[in-house]
Amino acid sequence: MNHASSPIVAAEPTGKYNAYLGAVQDALRGKPGRRERRRLEMEQRLLEPAQFMVLNGITHHYQDTGPRDGEPIVLVHGWDCSAFWWHHIVHPLAAQGYRVIIYDLKGHGFSDSDPEKQYTVESFSNDLLALADALELGPHHIAAFSLGAFVALHYAATYPEQVASLAFFNFSLLRYNRVASMILPRLLDAVFNGLLRPIARLQLWVIPFLYTRMVMAQNTPPVSDIKLGILSLICCDPEAVRISAKQLARRDILESVPQHMAQITQPTLLVAGDKDPIMQPKGAQELIAFADNGVYFEMPKCGHLILFELPRQVVQVLQIHLKTARQGI
Repeated sequence: MNHASSPIVAAEPTGKYNAYLGAVQDALRGKPGRRERRRLEMEQRLLEPAQFMVLNGITHHYQDTGPRDGEPIVLVHGWDCSAFWWHHIVHPLAAQGYRVIIYDLKGHGFSDSDPEKQYTVESFSNDLLALADALELGPHHIAAFSLGAFVALHYAATYPEQVASLAFFNFSLLRYNRVASMILPRLLDAVFNGLLRPIARLQLWVIPFLYTRMVMAQNTPPVSDIKLGILSLICCDPEAVRISAKQLARRDILESVPQHMAQITQPTLLVAGDKDPIMQPKGAQELIAFADNGVYFEMPKCGHLILFELPRQVVQVLQIHLKTARQGI
């Protein structure tokens, strides 16, 4: 299936981006302590390469790093996250000659919300196609985390000619359970929209930090990464996480995951955290077994937040995976 390339429709930065950049600049003009100044300067560096384009009628934030003639790899973030969850990964891959694209799903990070509230796997997948077409990527690698893996898998199964290889982090087979499907979306809505998001807006980062360390992670991420996680909470449209959670609890969506995995012929890596309480290793092993060309790796002493917990290891396994995919092994 061929897709006509869509020209890049450049857009002005979103209000969320301008507000956050302004807050960082204001803080730097003040008198922050040495450690806080370093953190703010790091955030400013992350913000500076931001670009914006219109995808399917909605302004999206993206960043395009590395040589334009390098093999492209698109990094897809997770539920209630942002593109900056990949910030440790971008420059090491670009230094190896890859063209690395990160972007915010609509309603997340600095991308605008969808007025029609189409926060579905299929809709996110269509936006990814529009991004790849606008940037004229040709066949590209994809690495995806958590919810992003649902999007990338749907994309690869629907548009296989677009994909050179796949790498999934913290992703597994989830069995449909009627009771859990009724309770979990409401619980997540209460925890994230009702509790953590208001706390994040008050800049009380210690509470989300404790929640993260006690529930989600086996390793303690640096405060700078925790505060980037707070940025995700502040910027994300509550409807985006509410609707996505409901969709990912549906029987048809969950049952489509192994079906889509069975369609994939490209080199596929699945990396699980051995102590991941959300996407458990057993389910990850069951899922990768459906892939014709799949490799499973279990990261020791790792929870659900591998991108912040063990970023150097993520870079290492991605580099090996990409080299292997290039060699056709």
